[in-house]
Amino acid sequence: MNSVKRRLIASLANTKLADLLISAKTTLPALMLALGAPAWMISWLVPIRESGALLPQAAIGVVLRNYPARHHVWRLGMIVQSFSLLAIILGAFWYEGMTAGWFVLGGLCLLSLGRSACSLTMKDIQADVAEQGDRGKLLGIASTTSGVLTLIIAVPLVYFADQLGETLIFGLLIGAVTAMLLGLFILLPVKTCVEADEDKQQGGQSWWDFDAVVYKFIVVRGLFVHSALVAPYFMLETEQEASSLLPFYLGAQAAATMLSSFIWGSVADYSARLTLQLAGVLALIACGGLLLLPGHSLWISGGLFFVLAVAHTGVRTGRKTYSLDVKDGQQRTELVAFSNTAIGLILLGFGALYAALKAAFDINIVATMAAMLLIGIGLSFILPKEKQQAA
Repeated sequence: MNSVKRRLIASLANTKLADLLISAKTTLPALMLALGAPAWMISWLVPIRESGALLPQAAIGVVLRNYPARHHVWRLGMIVQSFSLLAIILGAFWYEGMTAGWFVLGGLCLLSLGRSACSLTMKDIQADVAEQGDRGKLLGIASTTSGVLTLIIAVPLVYFADQLGETLIFGLLIGAVTAMLLGLFILLPVKTCVEADEDKQQGGQSWWDFDAVVYKFIVVRGLFVHSALVAPYFMLETEQEASSLLPFYLGAQAAATMLSSFIWGSVADYSARLTLQLAGVLALIACGGLLLLPGHSLWISGGLFFVLAVAHTGVRTGRKTYSLDVKDGQQRTELVAFSNTAIGLILLGFGALYAALKAAFDINIVATMAAMLLIGIGLSFILPKEKQQAA
C-alpha cells in the first residue's frame, strides 16, 4: 500500500470518527435534551443532518463541471464543518433552552453544507487514489479504524456516564472537532483533478439528462434509506434516560462499524449490488427482532441496534462502492450529485409521509419500513452489475 492510500485511509478514519461522535442519532439528541431545548427542535436533527448534506449536491455537481481541482472544494468543505462544530460547542456552552437549540440547528445546517461538498468531492479523490476492486477494502479499513477509535472512547463512558453528565457530551463534541481537523491536515498534500464532460460543460446536455442506470440506482437507494430512518425507533422502544443510552448506542454503533466494515468492503469489491442485498436482509432481521422480541430491555434494544448498525454499514459501503465503480470521471461526479440530491428529497418525503400516517392511522411504522426494505431488496436486481458496467 503506497503512502497516498495510507493518507487517504487515515483521513477517512478521522472524518468517520468525527461523524460518529457528532451523530444526529445519539450525541446531538442527548445534547439538546441536556440543554432543555424544545422537543420539536430535536425532531429536526436527523432530517437536517441527512437531507441537508444531500440536497445541495446536484447544484454543486453542476458547479464542478467547470472546476476540475476537486481537492480545493474538499478542503473548503472540511473547514466549514470544523467551524460549524465550534459554533455548536460555543452556543451550547453559553446558552440554554431554545437559544442553544437554535445554535445547534444553525450549526448543523452549516455542517451539512460542508459535508455535502466533502461527500461529493471525496468520491473523486477515492477513485483517483484506488482502482476498481480495491475501493471497497479501502473504505472498509477506514471505517474499521474509526469504529475501533470510537469504541475505545465509548466503552469507558458506559461506566462513568452518570458522573460526567454534560461534560461527557461536550467532550465528544471537542473530540469531533479534533478528528475533523486531523482529517483535513493529513490529506492536504493529496491533489485530485477530474476531466470535465465537454458536452455538459458547453451546455449540450440538460443537468437531469442521465442514462437508465442513474434512475434505477436512485429508486433502489431511495428504498434502502429505511435502514437509517428506522434507527430512532430502536431507541424509542427503550425506556431509559438519554445519558444512560448514549454510551451504549455509541458503543454498539462503533462495534458494528469496527467488526463489519472490512468484511462489507471485501464483499463490495466483488459485487456492490450483492452487498446491498445482504445488508437489506440483515436490516429486516433487526426490524423483525424489534417487532417480535418481548420486553425491550436496554441490552436487547442495544443488541438489535448493533445488528441494524451492521446492516446500515453494509448499505453505505454497497451504495458508495457502486457509485464509485459504475461510472467514471465527471459522469461519476454527476451520478453521485444527482442521486444524493434526489435521496435528500426522498428522505424529506418519507419523513412527512410517516408523520402523517402515524397521526392519521397510528400504523406500525417499523413494520412499514421493513416492508419498504423488502421491496428495495427485490428491486436491487434491476441494477446492472457495476464492475461490468464500468469496464
